[in-house]
Amino acid sequence: MNELYKEYDVPQDLQFKTADIIRMGGLICSAGLSTKYFADVFSAPNKITKATVELSFSVADKEILVRGRVFGTREVQCARCLKMSAQEFSEEFIETYSTKTEIIDIISLVQQTLALTEEIRFLCKPDCKGLCPMCGQDLNTAPCGCKPECLSPFAKLKGKFK
Repeated sequence: MNELYKEYDVPQDLQFKTADIIRMGGLICSAGLSTKYFADVFSAPNKITKATVELSFSVADKEILVRGRVFGTREVQCARCLKMSAQEFSEEFIETYSTKTEIIDIISLVQQTLALTEEIRFLCKPDCKGLCPMCGQDLNTAPCGCKPECLSPFAKLKGKFK
């Protein structure tokens, strides 16, 4: 490992000076990220509760290749039963920057990566039964007393088409 790596303090805002990376001939590092950087990445009430990024900078003649992985935990609301649950995530990214660029903004890259990978619907578990549409009972904890024929949105169409 290059001795210069040990002397390099990873900036908390993850804005790296291109000149430093070129001077060191590359950089491999990791850092824990403040959740404040992800407050607006997911739609409420979903949010990032813990995040870490691992980075590898490779220097070529006119470009710097950045390979990274962001991983951690997010708090998400189940689309069926509305309970909040913790979910782990791990996403990889690759980007190139010109050596003429002054600053390489990794936070922006991480935010974009996470925003593009947000799921439309989160489920607390694959077989979540959700809430009863009649009484609101969480069907994962106990069945309700509602009659099954009342639960179908197509019940009124029964017998209309023959």
